[in-house]
Amino acid sequence: MRAYVRSAAVVAALLGAAPPAQAQSEPAAPKTIAVGDFTLAPTLEIRSRAEYRHDPVDMGGITPGGEGTPRARDPWVIFERARLGIGAERGPVGAQLTLQDARAWGTTPTTVVALPDASFAPYEAYLDAHSGMGARASFVRVGRQAVQWGEGRLIGISDWSPTGRSLDAIRAKGATGHFDFEALAVLLDSPRPLGQDLGEPQSSQVTSGNELYGLRAGWTIDPLLVVEAFGIAEIARNGGGDSVLETARNSGETYVASLRVSGDSRGFGYGAEGAYEFGRAAALNDATRSAYALAAHVGKTFESIAIAPSIRVGASYASGDDRTPGVVDTSGATYKQFDPLLPDVHTQYGAMDIFSWSNTAEANARVGIAPSRVTKIDLEYRYAELVKSRGEWLNGYLEPVGRANSGSGVLGHELDLGFAWRPWIPLDLRAGYSLLFLGDGARAIMAAEGRGERQANGGITTSSTSHFAYLQATVSVP
Repeated sequence: MRAYVRSAAVVAALLGAAPPAQAQSEPAAPKTIAVGDFTLAPTLEIRSRAEYRHDPVDMGGITPGGEGTPRARDPWVIFERARLGIGAERGPVGAQLTLQDARAWGTTPTTVVALPDASFAPYEAYLDAHSGMGARASFVRVGRQAVQWGEGRLIGISDWSPTGRSLDAIRAKGATGHFDFEALAVLLDSPRPLGQDLGEPQSSQVTSGNELYGLRAGWTIDPLLVVEAFGIAEIARNGGGDSVLETARNSGETYVASLRVSGDSRGFGYGAEGAYEFGRAAALNDATRSAYALAAHVGKTFESIAIAPSIRVGASYASGDDRTPGVVDTSGATYKQFDPLLPDVHTQYGAMDIFSWSNTAEANARVGIAPSRVTKIDLEYRYAELVKSRGEWLNGYLEPVGRANSGSGVLGHELDLGFAWRPWIPLDLRAGYSLLFLGDGARAIMAAEGRGERQANGGITTSSTSHFAYLQATVSVP
């Protein structure tokens, strides 16, 4: 009996010394795979988004060619985007290939949808040589790549759009101490012969093309004080366009000098940016460019409070021009409309994507709460008006919404309600609803563009509101 008791005591002691099997946590799954001397990093992202609009301000009506189209009262679309990528590293040498299929449901990869073209193509395809890892690593990168400078007001990845934006570029970045520098050369549109058949002599052919060059310098003094300077040049030799801005940017030289100051620490963040634009708009009777834009915001998240409430206010201004499209201005007047080049959509100017950093003055305020670690709710208000009431109204994609010959420049008041829920790390669910109360300027433009109900006397009655709603689901690995 005593032997049995001693044996039981020994077994109990051993069991007590060892941690319970069910309490042991499984090791994290590896994010990379070793293949020979290379380290491979696979990635996968699948996103679907349904969008609905009621009385949109930038759909239907009169085409740029002057043809009338039916009223777009209740358009809807479902976008899907899939990205499958593989990164390879061996010492200081790396490569990335990410294939992307982006389209609207029911279309083929070559079909043009309401927003940017659907496509099946590499989203990223580059080689690089780098030293170190992380955001401040130095590298030289050649090929198709996603590039964002600052907040993306001038160069952004535009991830919300159906295809996103990547650039065929040579890019070099170096960091030392508190400073970092970056150089960028992008081929936006390949030069090619125009107007002659294959096989004919090419010595006298006119060529087109569009290149962009940029320099960026950053100085991180403190997390709450980061200073960045940008210099960007876009050189284009293409033909006209559907708007005065597109006509101006497609032929000539655009130079932008920009300075940005920002900071982010302990829930407090701010940013202020100013840009001046000069150059030549060859297609506008060789007009000289002179335009400018300003933007600023400040926000605070109260992380110590249970629902982590946040508040953010901001404003922006971008100069405009009121010359008439298709009419050659022989006065030699300076072209004053600011061109934001390659901006992000959906991040700075509202969820409806109907405003831009061009010929617009706007002010906004946003409040948000986080009821749980995986849930966030935001409500944002925005007021916008045209700087030049007879100038162009451009949406977030810099496509022309329209213009009015006279009247108010008030575009209206936009309310955006957003909901984000991430119940599982790979799964991101989002929903939103937006309401625009159209101002007198917006209604005049919609009437001029034929976006409304035609009356017996030939006039156009426009809606006083516009609505937008969406549902989006994204799965990302890892």
